[in-house]
Amino acid sequence: MRRPRRGSLWLAAPLLLLSAAPWEASAVTLGKRDSLDSLDLGWGREDDYYRKSDGLYCKKCPAGTYLTKECEEQRGSSTCEPCGLGEYMEYPNALLSCQECSKCKEDQVELSPCQPQRNTVCACSNGTFCPPEHPCEMCQKCQPRCPKGQVMLKPCTPYSDLQCGPDTAAFPSYLKALTGIVAIAVIVTGIAVCCWKCRCSSPGDGRPSCKNPLETVKMLWCKTENVGTEDNNANTETERDRAAERQEMLPSRSERPWRTLVPAPETEPSQVLKSYFYTFGRKVPRDDWKRFGHSLNLEDNDITTGKTLDDFYDMMRRWQNREGSKASVNTLLDTLERLSLGGVAEDICDTLVREGRFQYETS
Repeated sequence: MRRPRRGSLWLAAPLLLLSAAPWEASAVTLGKRDSLDSLDLGWGREDDYYRKSDGLYCKKCPAGTYLTKECEEQRGSSTCEPCGLGEYMEYPNALLSCQECSKCKEDQVELSPCQPQRNTVCACSNGTFCPPEHPCEMCQKCQPRCPKGQVMLKPCTPYSDLQCGPDTAAFPSYLKALTGIVAIAVIVTGIAVCCWKCRCSSPGDGRPSCKNPLETVKMLWCKTENVGTEDNNANTETERDRAAERQEMLPSRSERPWRTLVPAPETEPSQVLKSYFYTFGRKVPRDDWKRFGHSLNLEDNDITTGKTLDDFYDMMRRWQNREGSKASVNTLLDTLERLSLGGVAEDICDTLVREGRFQYETS
């Protein structure tokens, strides 16, 4: 058998290397594609996973637990342990420990004890208050009574002071007397003018006749009363039309892709709503913040021009303070739906229900 020459082997070696180069490049390209696949979050919600230092994505621990061991495979579940006594964790997380429960201060009362998924809920004791828009370092005493000449508009609550204002029903006695004199003078003048302008006619016995003064007064009174009634009816209809227009702008319950939400039992509605303003800020696109504020009928001075979550939070607090007890998470979700941000609203709705702070209204 004839053995190949050594020179031919040296010529074949470069050819083998050149033919293997495309395969090596393909392998490098494939490896690069595999490393980028971990960035594709189409397999789950972005908020449900976190990225390790080695590039792997691990599932976060649910609320009420903390991380004890990270996952070892892509999209794997981490090892989590429940919070201990006196600890809580409100949100999905990748923290190595839970947060310590708050303790109510001496001037506060406990509305709800600390739970694994919720911190202690405290409120000022009777006769004191703390504005919700400020950190409650110390409860302030409510005014014991309204100043002289004013009446109570709203009583003292754990979140607001006694509110007073002028007594619109009170009217000085001398003004009452003056008003009565003017009214009598107007009536007498009216009777005199009507009788003077009255078209007298002869019934046939040669005596002129005119309407009885009492009948004239009655006619004038009824006419004035009818005018006032018509004005009130017109104002009522105008307000009713405006309310109907505002209501038509929001989607009805049947048109919503979600059911009406209510705060979970044993929660303070205004506090639980306020705790999710940052969630709205993260979910709503920043370019739509100003449009969102205008749709909530906020004044230009109250609409944020900043781009941080704190700016958005301040805007929502101004909206909540203006609405008072009427502030509702359903109003915010309906407004997003009206702005063609229904997907964002549905995502926020799922988050609120999943974390247990809100639940669907039962009919």
